[in-house]
Amino acid sequence: MTKKTIGCDNCYRMGYMIEKKGDLSFARICDCVLRCRECNGSGSVLSKNEKAYIYISNCKVCGVRRRNVKLYNLAGVPAKYSTVLQVDTFRPKAKNESQQYALSYAKDFVKKYPNKKGFLFMGKAGLGKTHLAIGAISELTLEKGIRCVFKDFFHLLSELKEAYSQGTPENEVLLPLIETEVLVIDELGKGRSSEWELNILDQLISKRYNASKITLITTNYVSEDNKQKKGSGHSSQNEDQETLENRVGSRIASRLREMCEFIPIEGDDYRRTFQKSV
Repeated sequence: MTKKTIGCDNCYRMGYMIEKKGDLSFARICDCVLRCRECNGSGSVLSKNEKAYIYISNCKVCGVRRRNVKLYNLAGVPAKYSTVLQVDTFRPKAKNESQQYALSYAKDFVKKYPNKKGFLFMGKAGLGKTHLAIGAISELTLEKGIRCVFKDFFHLLSELKEAYSQGTPENEVLLPLIETEVLVIDELGKGRSSEWELNILDQLISKRYNASKITLITTNYVSEDNKQKKGSGHSSQNEDQETLENRVGSRIASRLREMCEFIPIEGDDYRRTFQKSV
């Protein structure tokens, strides 16, 4: 019997298309899925169990694709990354071993999920840290049906402040981040590192740590260990550089080290390279 599939030339056999909708990327089900013959485009079918009870279940042909598209739309992927649907869309610079290793780890993380711990990519801006993290959660949502959330840490703080002003409990903002299967925290360490900011971060990391949830991090700050390694040959360049431990505190950094593989990424800013070439 021929296996029933979905997909057409318009959606490149994926069953969905990615668009920009305001500040976010948005996945839209392709018309080929809406014309699914198995469920007549409803996404659900009537099934019968061993006791002859009839119940509604997801369509085996298009149901998974519909569910995964919803998960992607709930992840909050920024519109600028609407074309980043896989880790492989990242192109490391030739002979840049740190970028090649970061790509290799992210690919292996997705392939072996949930049997490989998360990653913490650290390094200056424009090296592809966010690109790799979004590539990972795009694959996890669209291909594996894993619930993921992307959150810029600075934006999270803004959302909490707005919630306070409206009398909304902070748990309503934090709970989805605590409960999601995979969380990306982008730009960790950005902000003033006030007592309030560190308390919010401590709550988030501690609860995910205790629940054994996988967390992916990007930060412009290097760890103490990485600074010392670089500083051994370039001390003048690294003496005044603030570390991740300085920004988030030793307690949070220690938990992150247990939750994530710390991976430094080095090289030239992709954005500046692109601007010079055009």
